[in-house]
Parts: sequence; C-alpha cells; structure tokens
Amino acid sequence: MKKTSFISALSIGVLSISMAFASPADAVNQVRENSVQVLKILNSGDANTARQKAEAYAIPYFDFQRMTALAVGNPWRTATDAQKQALTKEFQTLLIRTYSGTMLKFKNAKVNIKDNPVVNKGGKEIVVRAEINVSGQKPVNMDFTTYQSGSKYRAYNVAVEGASLVTVYRNQFGETIKAKGIDGLIADLKAKNGGK
Repeated sequence: MKKTSFISALSIGVLSISMAFASPADAVNQVRENSVQVLKILNSGDANTARQKAEAYAIPYFDFQRMTALAVGNPWRTATDAQKQALTKEFQTLLIRTYSGTMLKFKNAKVNIKDNPVVNKGGKEIVVRAEINVSGQKPVNMDFTTYQSGSKYRAYNVAVEGASLVTVYRNQFGETIKAKGIDGLIADLKAKNGGK
C-alpha cells in the first residue's frame, strides 16, 4: 500500500497542472513549467496551507470520474448513478489526500519532463513522460495519459515504471467488490478517508 500511495502522490503532484496547449510540444512545455509551480506551492508557507493550496490546484486537472470508472472496471456499468457519484467522491478524496500528504514529504523532488510525448488516438490522447528524482532514491519513470477537455488537458491514468495506477487500483477494487459489492467498496473507501 505504501508503494501505491507514493505512486499516486507523485502522479497527482506532477499532473496537477493547468495545461492549455494545442500541440504535443506545447504540452511538454506546459507540464514542465507547471511541475515547477506545483513544487513551489509545496515549498511555500506552512505544511497545512501548502497542502490545501496543492489540493485546490490539483483537482480541476484530473478526470476523477473517468479514473474511477477505469479503476472499478466492468462493475461500473451496473452501478447506480448514486453509487458512481459516491465512488468518484471517495476515490478522489483518497487520491488527493494521499497526494497532499506524501508530496509534502517529497517536495524536494526534481522533475524532468521529457521531450518525447506519445500521441495516440489521432491526437485525442497525449502521453507525457517524466522522470522523478528524489535524493537517495532511484529515478522513477512515469507516463501521464491525458485528453483535451476544453482549454486544458485532463489526466485519467498514470503508469509508473510501466505499471498503470488505474490497473493497480482495479485489482484492489475488484477483490473488494467480489467480497462486498459496490456498496462495500464505497464503505471501505469512506473508512480510509476518515468517514467524511
């Protein structure tokens, strides 16, 4: 679980960005600039204020409903609208809290955004690659899958060293759903989030 938390924290930390761009090259430049801004936020003021600012900054640039749907997998199709809303809310809370808490511990990371984005689906999907360097640790390679939503790109999946974050959670969620159903997964997520 610690590895999952670290991965999701790094994922959101690097991709909590305002990405108004029109080409893959612009996407890379925007991700590069905004990764600097995210780390700057985390290094400003007291930890609680920095955490709150980082959370507020991150939320608009992720498609949490799409991430949740992918993480839940096939059972998402049979979930009610109320269950989908509850799942999305709790999963978003889990990811954002994991991000804010963990990123504060790794706020001195160096982020190298690479100049080789992958364009898929006729330009509808841009995968931006990054290398995260934390002192004393092996660099972590990450791929961020984004799509255009209005004037920005929103992230809906992240691969760390080739392992998809959505797939990691899908495996965990699948076991819970099999044992306890959708409502059981919602309850488990709510408990992890402190019941709020």
